Amino acid sequence: MKGPSIFTAVTKADFELVYSIYMDDSINPYMSFEKISKKAFQECFELMTNRDEFVFYLEDGVRVGIYSLIYGKWRKQHVATIGALAIFPECQGEGIASRMMGRIFIHLRELNIKRLELIVESDNPKAINLYKKLGFEIEGTLRAYLKRDSDEAPVDDYFMSLLL
Repeated sequence: MKGPSIFTAVTKADFELVYSIYMDDSINPYMSFEKISKKAFQECFELMTNRDEFVFYLEDGVRVGIYSLIYGKWRKQHVATIGALAIFPECQGEGIASRMMGRIFIHLRELNIKRLELIVESDNPKAINLYKKLGFEIEGTLRAYLKRDSDEAPVDDYFMSLLL
């Protein structure tokens, strides 16, 4: 594993940085919203900062990734769902996503989480391959689930999970 890593909470003061990440051409197609104005993104940001976890992932003291988690309640308190995950554009292709996910797994096991879920676009082969390499399995297809303005037709999404 590369250098010390840590997670640190995203705060309201991080709005500009988070906006720039989510609007980046390499990241935005796989988010739940189109490129939007800062004013419109404010509502999205508020929702994300109210998730159970919305954090930066750091390596060697430098923020290189970001993710959010939502924890299940009651009979699903052993389940966590990744709400969003991205590696900063300038850091992509360096194995950071695998290291970050490894740290997330450790963190979730410490919280006694037994199942991790996510939804990924069927036209995002890099992410799908990463998740499969990490042990996630496709449990189902959400047909015509996501429609980008730039797409002629909606794309399928895959519902994936990993038993920790």
